[in-house]
Amino acid sequence: MTYQDFKNPDVAQAWDADNRSLNPSRSEQLDMLLTVIADHYQAGKTILDLGMGTGLVEAMLFQRVPQAQVVGVDGSAAMLELAHERLQPHASQYTALIHDFSDIATLQLPPSAYQIVFSVQTLHHLTDLQMGEAYRFIYDTLDAGGLFLLLDRIAVVQGGLYDVYRSLWARQDALHQSKVHGAEGATFAEHQAVVAGRGDLPLGLERHLELLKQAGFEAACMHLQTNRALLVGRRG
Repeated sequence: MTYQDFKNPDVAQAWDADNRSLNPSRSEQLDMLLTVIADHYQAGKTILDLGMGTGLVEAMLFQRVPQAQVVGVDGSAAMLELAHERLQPHASQYTALIHDFSDIATLQLPPSAYQIVFSVQTLHHLTDLQMGEAYRFIYDTLDAGGLFLLLDRIAVVQGGLYDVYRSLWARQDALHQSKVHGAEGATFAEHQAVVAGRGDLPLGLERHLELLKQAGFEAACMHLQTNRALLVGRRG
């Protein structure tokens, strides 16, 4: 698989039409993320989405939490154009901003009480240094007691277990008619090349938790399916 330019309208359209065949864990983990948000959201406060994309998560969020107020940020105008079309019925409930997450420190958010921040399949493009900066930015943005939810790709770092990953990807494909097993590479070396070709820079699970704790979060992995995880952190 080659690098995906999500600023290209054709790529944005293609991703919007099929965002599950290479990530069969997406539906269940999104349901978990939305369950946590619905259970903990406080009316009148704001939810920040880092990686709003085409607004798919917002459409589900407004069904679960009809009174939600959202600020969504994305680096692709093409993706946000699709979000605006999808979210027309909720135009008064969200604000969309364009920004490059590799320079997150310069992101200027509308003044608000940010009680929840979440990010879905977006931050794996950041370097280790940039990820640490992103976590510090998120921590500083949140109100005391606020929650950060990360649903994202996790690096496969145990090359000696790669055949086990492939067994479980094949199982997922059989259950969900997905295409993970064939897309991730036949060997660990091929997998690393595939990840690099996509322009992805995923971190290992332990490194994510280390960086979250360094930023000040109390953090834990709530769900892990091979190389897709839901992490949650709370600001003290």
